[in-house]
Amino acid sequence: MLNSELPSRSLPVVITEASVCIALCMISVIGNSLVCMATCRNSNLRSTTNLYIIALAVSDLLCGIVQMPLTSATLIIGRWVFGDALCQFEGFVSVFTYYVTPATLGLTAFNRYMKIVKTSHYKRIFSPRRSKIWLSCLWLSFALYLLIVRVTNWVKIDFIQDYAGCSFYYPTSESQIFHYCITIGLLFVLPLCVGIFSYYKIFLKTQEHQQNVVSSLRNCTDNTAVSNTVKEIKLIRMLILVAAGFLCCWIPMWALVLWFRFSPETSSRITALLVTFLFYLSASINPIIYAFTNGEFQREFRKLLCCRRERSRIVLKKAAAFTGNDLVEREEQEANF
Repeated sequence: MLNSELPSRSLPVVITEASVCIALCMISVIGNSLVCMATCRNSNLRSTTNLYIIALAVSDLLCGIVQMPLTSATLIIGRWVFGDALCQFEGFVSVFTYYVTPATLGLTAFNRYMKIVKTSHYKRIFSPRRSKIWLSCLWLSFALYLLIVRVTNWVKIDFIQDYAGCSFYYPTSESQIFHYCITIGLLFVLPLCVGIFSYYKIFLKTQEHQQNVVSSLRNCTDNTAVSNTVKEIKLIRMLILVAAGFLCCWIPMWALVLWFRFSPETSSRITALLVTFLFYLSASINPIIYAFTNGEFQREFRKLLCCRRERSRIVLKKAAAFTGNDLVEREEQEANF
């Protein structure tokens, strides 16, 4: 294993770094867990498009459960203390979630493009069964690629001091250049181009939808069609915000990654740590976007949180009642004695 010790840091720096990481971890785990539970409880949320939202939530949840706690502990302790086996596992999950997220977002954008712009072909390409197959093939292909490059030692997994976590490192400059050409081209640039093209075409189509909504409201001829159109527009706006949040995190993150990887002597430790925090931020913001832009998710989140509060209140009331009965029995026993 490479150097597992973090650089010497002052106490305020340790507290700041660990607090940011722990806060992002809590937001990611709670938020993405709520997304998964909401879709399980509400059948209206189990649509074909929401299947991709669930996939993003699962990917972000993996990051929140595996990577963030280990990074938080490492930032607090000041060194990696979890052994090589857990480092290999954490590094694989880290790289997998890092690459599968933009690809899933690109597939989601293409799904919306087919739904809104190429409606006649949508059910043939994105039926519920085929959507699951597309998503499964996407995830399995990335997992297989990462396994192949790791087993063949084309890349290796070790503790990266500046990331405060385990990730890929490259034995040769050729393997580094080859790997980044594939990952940047297929897993960032391609999904980005697909997303920009899809949402641009969707934007144009949405303008027509909005005009139809206005005319339908004036004529009041088909309320169901109007309602469905409004739902589609709201869903598209939510997905565009998700894509925008992704870009705000990932464009600076990729710039910092390339700087750190190809010119480590000119980059500082904070450069690599910002990469880690931006990645964790991208895994935390989606549930917040759903809560503020999607009424269905908002209602389910409220029900889940209120349900937990009600349960805690019931438990407290039962405990209070039990304690009160116990005191009464004790007083009666003392009086009889």
